[in-house]
Amino acid sequence: MAEATQTVRIRAAAPGEGDALAELHARSRAVYYAAGGHEVAAVPDERYRETWREMVADARLAVLVAVLGDDVVGLITVDANGVLPSNAPDETRVRLVGIFVEPGRWSGGVGSALMDRFVSITRQADAVGEVDVWERNTRAIRFYERHGWTRDGTSRPGPAGADYVGFVLAAGL
Repeated sequence: MAEATQTVRIRAAAPGEGDALAELHARSRAVYYAAGGHEVAAVPDERYRETWREMVADARLAVLVAVLGDDVVGLITVDANGVLPSNAPDETRVRLVGIFVEPGRWSGGVGSALMDRFVSITRQADAVGEVDVWERNTRAIRFYERHGWTRDGTSRPGPAGADYVGFVLAAGL
């Protein structure tokens, strides 16, 4: 008998989930950095775990998780009350701090479900979305481009001599 398709549910991260989110984040980033030739730990240390505990508790961040059945399989972090000033007149921005999916769940709709929630947040704020992506993370770049994001010409230094490049998602998309 075929396995029933589960629906991805998105909810706020709960107090006490910081350690599990640190572990998911570490696994996800270890895979994409390795694909770009940069090694990072796949297991978080105590400081890394504490950072995630603080992020979950930080009222300036929205930390949302993607759940399949009883399993947290992805997460998204949105900055500071959602709305940030922009250099363009009459424009506000919502900053996508990060979107991470359990590597074994890549290409299964989890990232798209998280992105749909982010798009909903930007629409409610009538804002432009913004994110930085490590330039060697070609998988993520393709993901953002498929979801309507475009490069905005900005960059900042990143690891292994590769920059983080800026992307924006136009309001109303």
